Amino acid sequence: MVDEEVESTLREIRERVRKTAELEAETPRAVISPANVSVGFIGESARTREAMTRIDAYLTTTARAWDRLPPLVSNRSGGLARLELWVKRRFKQATRWYSWEQVNFNAAVHHALRDMLDALLALEQQLGQQRAELSAEMEARAQQNQIEIMTQRAEIESQRAALESQRAQMEAEQQARSLEVNTQLADLSREVRERDQERLEEQRVCFKQLSLEISEAEVLLDRARRDIESRLDKLESSNRKS
Repeated sequence: MVDEEVESTLREIRERVRKTAELEAETPRAVISPANVSVGFIGESARTREAMTRIDAYLTTTARAWDRLPPLVSNRSGGLARLELWVKRRFKQATRWYSWEQVNFNAAVHHALRDMLDALLALEQQLGQQRAELSAEMEARAQQNQIEIMTQRAEIESQRAALESQRAQMEAEQQARSLEVNTQLADLSREVRERDQERLEEQRVCFKQLSLEISEAEVLLDRARRDIESRLDKLESSNRKS
């Protein structure tokens, strides 16, 4: 009966180990990235809880037989049974060193699993605290980044408004300068036309005066010619008389 219990315990352990290996082989590994940090934390926490549950089940199994060996039993009866039990007791005494090491090994495995469970519980608490701190830090950084983004956006808007104001001012100054230049060009053109008109009038007056002077000179020349001709006529007539 005890052999059957030990065999069933070993079978149960092997079955759980096999199922655990299959589950770990089928479970995909999560890719750590900034976008799925919280999802990774949740997955790791779930896997840790599953591991602790399996270790707790192993402890339940090992706690039943870690400090004992199978008792001496016999399926025979009568003298053969007593002889078999006597031989087994002698073998038990002769192999005490081996069985004692097996008991020590079972105890070490049991205590190691129990210590591992305590360590995993402490690690889970520490990871939970670190996750909370990391979440708070990430939230604080996100808020700080949001504030910095809003500040930079306000600065950009202020700079854009200042540039728009400068551009409008430069356009107004350019339009004023263009208007002033056009006004100066119009004044200069009018002044040039007025000067040309004055020069034309002066030249016209000069030409008229010159024409009058030429006419007067022609009249004087004609008078002088006539006077000379009359004198010549008088001189010729006086010469003829003499």
